[in-house]
Amino acid sequence: MGIIDSDEQSRINIKKILSENCLHGHSVSLQILFDTAGGVMKSVHQVSLPDVIILDIEHQDVTIIEQVNRLYPKAEIIVLTQLADVKTVRKSFRNGAVSYVLKNTCMPYLINAIVITLNQGSFVSPTINRALIEQAFSSKKYEDMLTARELQIANGIVEGLSYKLIAQQYHISLDTVRIYIKRVYRKLNINSKGELIAQLSA
Repeated sequence: MGIIDSDEQSRINIKKILSENCLHGHSVSLQILFDTAGGVMKSVHQVSLPDVIILDIEHQDVTIIEQVNRLYPKAEIIVLTQLADVKTVRKSFRNGAVSYVLKNTCMPYLINAIVITLNQGSFVSPTINRALIEQAFSSKKYEDMLTARELQIANGIVEGLSYKLIAQQYHISLDTVRIYIKRVYRKLNINSKGELIAQLSA
């Protein structure tokens, strides 16, 4: 089992929780992997490869998960962090995390999270789960308000595509893209790309 966390006290707390609890059916061999992206790159030659990696993404880009995943393709990655925003959670899962645990509310459930993850499940802190459900409900509201094409155009903007790229992707003219964007702004009662991104990414 590996720990990647730049906070020394946090590493001590994790080790304490793991050493005081028995993971039935799983041997526990703790490794403190390096706490930065550069350090992680060097750690691939450690004596044994961990089956679970507990990773804090605070103070580093979420793509660190993808890096760790490439180095340890057989390891399950549990994000253990204080970052609770839905955008970060979604990015974490897209980059290869399978569980997401909040330090400030769910440290007592860390062992459960590890056991569930080792059994091919996924543990997500309840408050994060609630936020994901609320976002799904909010997205459904926008889907009901916009036509399929308007939603495609709006999602293209959220994903960072230019009007030109959106036009090419859907085989329509630039002027048509602009017309759709105006319709979306009117329906959502907004006036800028920033507001659109904020609403659809909330």
